[in-house]
Amino acid sequence: MSLSHRNETTVNASTQTNALRPTLVRASAGTGKTYQLTARLLRILLQDSPPETILATTFTRKAAGEILDRVLLVLSKAGDDNDADALGQLRDQVGVPTLNHQTCRQLLHKILRNIHRLRICTLDSLFTQLARSFPFELNLPPAWQLTDEIQEMWIQEQAISNVVSLLNPSEMTTILTMLGKGEIKRSIQRELMQVIDTAYSIQRRSEQEVWHKIVVPKRPEQKDLTRVAGELRLATPKQKTVKAKLQKLADVTETGDFKTLTDDTLIVNIAKARRTGEDVKFGRSVLPDGLDEALDVVYAAVRTEVLSLLSAQNEATGKVLAAYDFHVNQLKQATRVLGFEDVAVRLANLFAKVDHASLSNRMDGAIDHVLLDEFQDTSPAQWQVLRPLAMHACDTNAAQREGSSWQTARSFFCVGDTKQAIYGWRGGVAEIFDAVTDEIGGITELEQNVSYRSSPDIIEFVNTLFSNLHRHPMATDGDPKNPADKSAHEAESIRKFAKRFPPHEANNKSLSGYVQIETSHTVKDGDKAANDDACFDDAAKRIAEIHRRSPHKSIGVLTRTNGAVAQLIMRLEGLDIEVSQEGGNPLTDSAAVETVLSALMMAEHPGDGRWRFHVEQTLLAADPSLNENSIRMRVERSGIAQTVEYLAGKLAPKCNARDTLRLKQLTRLAIAYENNPGPRLRDFVRLVREKRVERPQRAPVRVMTVHQSKGLEFDVVVLPQLDGPLTRSSGNCVAEMKSLSEPPSGITRYIGQTHWHFLDRRWQLAFGGQGASSMTEALCLLYVAITRAKQALYIIVQPSKKKDFQVKTAASLIYHALGCEADPTADNEPLYCSGNPDWYQTDKRPAKQVATDSEPVKQVEIRFAQKSSSSRQSASRQPSLRQH
Repeated sequence: MSLSHRNETTVNASTQTNALRPTLVRASAGTGKTYQLTARLLRILLQDSPPETILATTFTRKAAGEILDRVLLVLSKAGDDNDADALGQLRDQVGVPTLNHQTCRQLLHKILRNIHRLRICTLDSLFTQLARSFPFELNLPPAWQLTDEIQEMWIQEQAISNVVSLLNPSEMTTILTMLGKGEIKRSIQRELMQVIDTAYSIQRRSEQEVWHKIVVPKRPEQKDLTRVAGELRLATPKQKTVKAKLQKLADVTETGDFKTLTDDTLIVNIAKARRTGEDVKFGRSVLPDGLDEALDVVYAAVRTEVLSLLSAQNEATGKVLAAYDFHVNQLKQATRVLGFEDVAVRLANLFAKVDHASLSNRMDGAIDHVLLDEFQDTSPAQWQVLRPLAMHACDTNAAQREGSSWQTARSFFCVGDTKQAIYGWRGGVAEIFDAVTDEIGGITELEQNVSYRSSPDIIEFVNTLFSNLHRHPMATDGDPKNPADKSAHEAESIRKFAKRFPPHEANNKSLSGYVQIETSHTVKDGDKAANDDACFDDAAKRIAEIHRRSPHKSIGVLTRTNGAVAQLIMRLEGLDIEVSQEGGNPLTDSAAVETVLSALMMAEHPGDGRWRFHVEQTLLAADPSLNENSIRMRVERSGIAQTVEYLAGKLAPKCNARDTLRLKQLTRLAIAYENNPGPRLRDFVRLVREKRVERPQRAPVRVMTVHQSKGLEFDVVVLPQLDGPLTRSSGNCVAEMKSLSEPPSGITRYIGQTHWHFLDRRWQLAFGGQGASSMTEALCLLYVAITRAKQALYIIVQPSKKKDFQVKTAASLIYHALGCEADPTADNEPLYCSGNPDWYQTDKRPAKQVATDSEPVKQVEIRFAQKSSSSRQSASRQPSLRQH
């Protein structure tokens, strides 16, 4: 008999079935996504479903460990006969009012005995398990392993070198000319690397033909061009400027050098006039009558020129990617390694045609219960893999047919938040939510907008800001009737975000809070870098002030870039503030590490005096026996790791605690690197310069990028870097997709928005859609940053150069959405404040308790997760961006 039957803790069949029907939850920040997913998982376990039939996925090991921790700790507390409160809370969480202590203890013991069968894992880990079930179908090399980000980059560079070496000079010249739209760049490797970075991941699941979807119109006949040139010369406009312009058009038409007209204002005006039905103008002047047909011929010739170059660029990109794909796969097969994206793409191609019965047989059992966390970050390829599992779990007819009178044999639960979709750069697509409801019928959609994290003042600020985004002038920019107007697409995305934004509500009405926005000081006659430094200086002082007033509060300092993280850490340490860094920096942020690396490079390249000069200026110069020959002999005799340890030992007695820790981490990195076949000094030095390594220390002030803060919360959040452009010019490719479950039907290289009018309407919409997605992701990034705050939010922005503050930055967006009236051009000016400025005095809890509560998971939970899930997670070596 089941646990529920033995202990009479079941509810009636209708209640249980409704509770476990296919559900998609749109959960805003701080509303308890993990709580809901854990509750669902416990309900499934309480109905005595076998652990091996359950799959719960998320994006980080930390989140997976947190879910497992919560299940075990909740059951252990509820199983205590003396803890009635814990049992009552669990009853409320799972909706089983008759649950008793004995059932909780029995379920806990069952889970612990079968913990190796319970799949609570990252997508990386899941895909690795799936791949090992289909080694032959996926053409996997024997004993393969996942690469890390550094190894992936090295393999990528080697594959590009192979592409270059196997092409003869004429072929390479032709391809590079086409890739560069007629220009050859100085660095072949760099040009090809950029192409790979921007295009390879998009086209991997498609055929090479997707690069041939740009239709190039036929160029006007030469006789027509000659006639048009004559008509333009004979035109007699009143204005001299118009006359000169028409003469220039005539000259270009005769010579055929239409490339010089691609950015010409008159060409743009011709396109606008044909779209709107108005007269063609040059400036304010209307062109003479009778030239419409001639102007159309010139425009057609210029359009052919632009699209021909784009088509040639696409063709060259397709050829390069095909060659690169061949070489990189050969290298990975030979070295028996695969990247996570390699596994996902191969699985997606296979799962598009595999039936669920075959899948269940290979996995030694069916997955009947699927729970997906942070679903908004799922990529189309990942959804293609998860889709057959989800469809099987959503088969409610089969669930009722196979199940007993009280059990649900299958269930599907998906939770996420499209407002927190900030990983578009690595393939995440927020629209994946719509794909679930479109492709799988019978799913119930729910919303969660009550925050259990933030104070009412923070929530009021969030509501005011994101509900009034339309107040910014850029929300009305552009011509909505013109599909080639990027500003119009961006404006539409801003209005849509504001319109769809659900009002949030704070659960804890008594929690004190405060929001403050202020300008920094400016440097007289300073450039952008100087004013950035000034803003960081003021932010560091503000952080130090907050910390000294409320040392028991956790402070999260969130930036947009990793460079800003290093800048702020340096300033805070200069103010004697203990600070920790999330995500890590290369070890070269330590002068001691740089010294060791220079010594190694001196041994590797004794003829390069730069390294010897650096070493001679350091503490190593005190030992005359240390020279390039002795270091090289030590490496040959003892290896890289022991040499690094020896050099670090020479420096450590003179180093502070921070540099000593970095030297220890350098030694551990050398020990791990020495396992590589044929290790070389210069490759190790490069690894050290590129690999991010955290400094493991607990501190009340934590500095990180907004991306790394996902899933965390802090008593105080400080945002000092909101003055950069909301979106950046995209160098990526643009894909035309019919649905997220299918590969792209067409791909093209990106062209600037001033050239969009040359494209067909369908491509204009594709380009505009990409621009809208970039703007939406920028808004999501701002939402994530603000909603990390529990009680206080401090925003420091640079003074504006204009009083209207009409620029496309997050700072300007906030200023207009809030309806601020203070002078944004003034130094150290408060622009906005709300709530209680003495918010920190309302919480009198002991420092230790508050610091513990500010962490998303208690340390005991983290330790237990690491022990219990290490064996299941060992095969999944995620890139560093997935670890934070």
